[in-house]
Amino acid sequence: MRMMLLRAVGTAACLLTGAVAGVAARADVSSGPVQAQAQITAPLVTPLHDADIDYVLTEPAGQHLHQRMRWTSALWRQRIEPEGSATIMLTDYRSHILMVLDGTKRTATVMPAPGAGFAAPGTPAAGSWRRMGQGRIAGEACTIWESTDTDRHPTIFCYTDDGLMLGAVHDGKPVVEAVSVSRSPQPIDVFDPPPGYRRVESPH
Repeated sequence: MRMMLLRAVGTAACLLTGAVAGVAARADVSSGPVQAQAQITAPLVTPLHDADIDYVLTEPAGQHLHQRMRWTSALWRQRIEPEGSATIMLTDYRSHILMVLDGTKRTATVMPAPGAGFAAPGTPAAGSWRRMGQGRIAGEACTIWESTDTDRHPTIFCYTDDGLMLGAVHDGKPVVEAVSVSRSPQPIDVFDPPPGYRRVESPH
């Protein structure tokens, strides 16, 4: 989901790799329409259920790193944990608050969450989308969609029917790919700062 790529497609757009040889190239793209989805013109881009996904990101210079994304459908909250970082991002899409946790300083810096592109669970994404076919990533079936960013550069996403973003290729370059997917219930406490963290209001 694009709103979940604060680091993934946000390193290249806002949600969020190692061996994406191109989502379209790897995903058995079929140009034939799927009868049951003939009237669907945009994907669901926010998970309908709790999710825990491990992504591999490809940085602009070509480095690969993991990023864990967890989502609670009950609260519309997201937790993003970049590999090798003391920083964790907690986003509450109901209250539009983003908290950046710093494990070294034990602080939770609070700021407005980016929400212009957020689509409530079950709501198709806004904008122009073109369905390109079907794919499979991390053992999950997904539909391949093409869209464009604000600079009119093409981005290809692969979304499951229940709103999980499994892969993205931006302007022809791999950006992110899921390597493991779980829909197990997520503990609510991981979407709040741990006890003892000091709340800091961001000046921006």
